[in-house]
Amino acid sequence: MKSIVIIPALNEQAAIGSIVKRSLEYADDVLVIDDGSDDNTSRIASEAGARVIKHPNNRGKGVSLKDAFGEVSGYDIVVTIDGDGQHNPDEIPLLMEPIREGSADLVNGSRYLNGFDEETPAYRRVGQRVLDIATNITSGTNVTDSQSGFRAFNGKTLKCYRFRDTGFGIESEMLADAAEHDLKIVEVPITVRYDVENSSTKGPVTHGVGVLIKIVIDKMVRTFKR
Repeated sequence: MKSIVIIPALNEQAAIGSIVKRSLEYADDVLVIDDGSDDNTSRIASEAGARVIKHPNNRGKGVSLKDAFGEVSGYDIVVTIDGDGQHNPDEIPLLMEPIREGSADLVNGSRYLNGFDEETPAYRRVGQRVLDIATNITSGTNVTDSQSGFRAFNGKTLKCYRFRDTGFGIESEMLADAAEHDLKIVEVPITVRYDVENSSTKGPVTHGVGVLIKIVIDKMVRTFKR
């Protein structure tokens, strides 16, 4: 099965080269969406073997994923992984396997499938739990890590995702889209690093509140359109 790894990135020159090279060990191709970086992210990603699409300015993760999904028709498996080094590319095969077996349409890499570990910062535990509950209630899913950026998708289902949210609310929105189309959602355990440079810990409270508001708005829009 032909596969590709999508990596949304913003100023990730420190980690992007390694992530691209390691991802290519498990996938046929890698596509990096450089969302307006002002460092060497694009050049390093290209030299490492990735195809690169660069936005002239920062447009948001939702837009990056929308652009990427529009470029990957013809692939049987599409994997998304963050560009900051928090995720382990060696776990890509774990996410691909349920799709290869035909048991899943969306595989969600979960940091918390086996519960929170001691390394998970307290603010993340509380915030993540709130967002998981909100996502599951509004979308009818039952996931343990609604904000995971490490996922695998059945290439035949890509048109199910609408990409209305331009930012990080896209993670919950995609789960809701999958549930709305009765896609099979499976979770697999993944590991994560919180000590990496430029990891997404800036403004965690503001970020979480923003995502929560977007989850509620997305639910209202879906309900109104029915």
